[in-house]
Amino acid sequence: MASANLRQRHAVGSVDQYRAQSSSGGSSASGSGSLEKKAADNTSSKNPASSGAKEAAGNTTPNASGNKRSLMFAIGGVLTLLGVAGYTFFRQPSVGIHGTAPTDTSDMGATGAAQTALESVAAKHIGARKRLDGLPRKERRNEANRLDMLTEEEVNAVLRAKEDMWCLGSPDSNTMRLRVDTNQVSSNSPIEDYLAWTPLGTNSSATADDKERNATRYMFSVFDGHAGFMCAEQLSIRLGTMLNESLGAIERLADKSNNGDKSNTELVRTIKQLERESGLDWDQIPLALTATFIHMDQQLVHGALAKYRKVQDLARMDELLGPAVSGSCGLVAVLDTKANEVSVGNAGDSRALLGVRLKGGRWKAVRLSEDQTAKNQNELARMAREHPGESSVIYHGRVLGGLMPFRAFGDCRYKWPLEAQQDLFPVLFSHGHRYATTPPNYITPPYVTAKPVIVKHRLSENDKFLVMASDGLYDQLSDDEVVGSVAQWYEANDGGKQGNNPSLFTEDTNAATHLIRTALSTDRLGRRSDSVIRRLLAIPAPHSRRFRDDISVTIVTFDRD
Repeated sequence: MASANLRQRHAVGSVDQYRAQSSSGGSSASGSGSLEKKAADNTSSKNPASSGAKEAAGNTTPNASGNKRSLMFAIGGVLTLLGVAGYTFFRQPSVGIHGTAPTDTSDMGATGAAQTALESVAAKHIGARKRLDGLPRKERRNEANRLDMLTEEEVNAVLRAKEDMWCLGSPDSNTMRLRVDTNQVSSNSPIEDYLAWTPLGTNSSATADDKERNATRYMFSVFDGHAGFMCAEQLSIRLGTMLNESLGAIERLADKSNNGDKSNTELVRTIKQLERESGLDWDQIPLALTATFIHMDQQLVHGALAKYRKVQDLARMDELLGPAVSGSCGLVAVLDTKANEVSVGNAGDSRALLGVRLKGGRWKAVRLSEDQTAKNQNELARMAREHPGESSVIYHGRVLGGLMPFRAFGDCRYKWPLEAQQDLFPVLFSHGHRYATTPPNYITPPYVTAKPVIVKHRLSENDKFLVMASDGLYDQLSDDEVVGSVAQWYEANDGGKQGNNPSLFTEDTNAATHLIRTALSTDRLGRRSDSVIRRLLAIPAPHSRRFRDDISVTIVTFDRD
């Protein structure tokens, strides 16, 4: 493979960085390709299915919140009834405005031979789970390596079950057009990641097709959930709409002919406060992204708490407080095809990379985000400033010994006042929210923020594609390997256009599928082998979580012709 030996990362190139709080530097650990991945090594041994790479304790999903999932699992016939394999629940948003998940399993390509292959995978996973359940950790690892590998057909069916592709922008316009490839492969069951996108700044009364055709700005996002799916789900549904509202409010505030925006909503107050506190001459999109992240988290964590205390209805506890107890990293990119600019807001450890083709045909990976973990020295310094004298604020590389990302949505156990936790956590815990526990040494909350770090970059002719992915991808591959893999697909498929290069070949027509195949086929020494992916995908949930994480990928290819 073209990417097999690309282990050295490149530093971020020349970009304008808008620091929403403190500068975010550092780099994440290089990817590993062994069957037992480093991201899963930190998982609680008592609960390997939990989001151990993010949160160090507890289970995730309350039973009461699974009703609509149960309906969706029932729709797809035999395949969905065997949904324990984790491949039948479609977490990618459909091609539309709000990114809600479709319920028709035919959208996942699970028909004919592919459906038969997925049924075979589900049956194999049931047998494998019986062999692995109850074994001590070391024996379970050894037994997992002895499981029968999936066939090539089964691997292809799993990899392609949730892939999608669409194009944005009018061919008649002078603006850059976009091809979007997305895919997800789960390890948790159900997957805790969501992908979402929306056109921005369009007429609210226009049809969906007109919005997609006429927009010049688009939002793409990756929400990597932990401690359950509920926070990421809400973000995928609500954040795009709120970002549009933020952009509209900023435009009205700047309209001197109309004496600015006279409204006094919480969102407008957040925008004004950011402008006052920073003293910066904010650009519109970085300001809108920052205000949206802050206001969205305020609603999920504190607004929901106030609403529940008002209604005091136990039947609505999961609905209102579930997204606050769970959490999610948030990676959001706004692509302005008219201005040829991309702005990326990041809270957590998902990552955005730019694929840049240099003279002579070489490729370079440029980071448009930095992981906000203990490997980021700027984040460590920020935490020390905000919690002086608290030696345990970062313990074992985690916030208060629990949470790996230093910035995230939700995660009320790091944000609520102690009084609120003591009042509500026992009830939430009894409802199945096993993360509803107060961390040790909880002295000066909040310890986690959703305030993003923003990077703005003007696109050049050499910038060919944008990769956005949850950290499960980067557990497997380095930045250069990611860009090298997508570059191979790009050159074999004529930049994502209809034709392809007969001198090159990629097995997958979808760029995201090709990248995930590369990731799951690469061992920790950077060597590619089909046996690696065939063995990894043979390990069922929850045991698979010790070997790999959920992987969710969006790739946006730029078409300037």
